[in-house]
Parts: sequence; C-alpha cells; structure tokens
Amino acid sequence: MNNTKEDAVSPVIGVMLMLAVTIIIAACVSAFAGGASTQFEETPQTSLLVYCDGSGDAFSIIFEHHSGASIQSEKLKIITWIKAEDNTMIKHEQSGISPRSSSVTPAVRIPYVYDAQKGILPELEFGEAIWKPGFIAGTGNKAATAEFLGVSEEDLDELIASDTPVEVTIVYLPNGNTLLKKEFILG
Repeated sequence: MNNTKEDAVSPVIGVMLMLAVTIIIAACVSAFAGGASTQFEETPQTSLLVYCDGSGDAFSIIFEHHSGASIQSEKLKIITWIKAEDNTMIKHEQSGISPRSSSVTPAVRIPYVYDAQKGILPELEFGEAIWKPGFIAGTGNKAATAEFLGVSEEDLDELIASDTPVEVTIVYLPNGNTLLKKEFILG
C-alpha cells in the first residue's frame, strides 16, 4: 500500500479567493472612476496685494484684487500674524462667519469691499462680497484695523510706531490652498 500524503488547497477555496480579489479591485476602480474619491475645487488664479494706507484714525489695511478670477469672500479665510516686541506671536483669523465690526457704520465684517458710489453696504462685507478684479477691500479705519488684527487700538499704535511686520495669508477654504502670503510693515 502506498501511503502518500498530499497537502493542497481545495480548488473551490482558490476560486473563491480569486473571486474576492477581483471584486475588491473592481470596487476600488469603480469608486475612483465614479467620483467617490475626494474631489477638490480648483483654486482660482488671482493677483492680490495687501498694504497699509492712511494715518491716525484713518489708518487701514487695503486688499487689492488686480487680476484673475472673481472670488466669493465666503470661501476665504484671512490669517494675520504679528511678532510683538516681547517675541510673542499674535495670530488672528477672519472668515465669513466672524463677528461684524462695531467700528464701522453700519456694522459689517471686515475687510469690506469699497464702493465709492454706494458707500458701505451689508452685501459688500467679508463673507458676502464677491471680489472682482479691480475691486479694493479694506478695514476702513484704525479701530476696525485693530479688530481685524486682534489687538487693541493702543497696541496697534505701538505696533505702528515700532514699524512691526505683519504677515497676511489668504486661504481658499474649499481646498486649503494659499491665494496670498505677504509680509508688510505696519506704519
């Protein structure tokens, strides 16, 4: 009698494993092709500029939209960093859900889009306005600028007097890409 032992995987189990692998691969390909993977909104191509303007109570931060795509301000977040004299960093964020500034009449979220003919309107506030090429937005006055930067007016006066640098970053919220990163001097 020949007593040989053979170890092998049953052909049924082999077919089931191949079928399972095929189904998993098909599901992955289908999910990717069908849009189940994360799709990011394309970042608008723009040319933006930020700087200080005015003096005294008229001191403000100005944002210019030079060219490129129009941007819905509700899709933006503006982050500012100030390095104080004691080497601490003051960070402040402004978005379309930030509180309205009480330093501008009527109260609007800053920076608001300037319209010389219409004045300050709620539809021109940050979070509502559409920034188009050629439009200028700003904080409007020193008190609103202090709110925008997250400091008191007295602290802002000291920061201006000492030519303190401020870094401004504008982030496009749908995909987290940076539209502008600029450092300028207060003063």
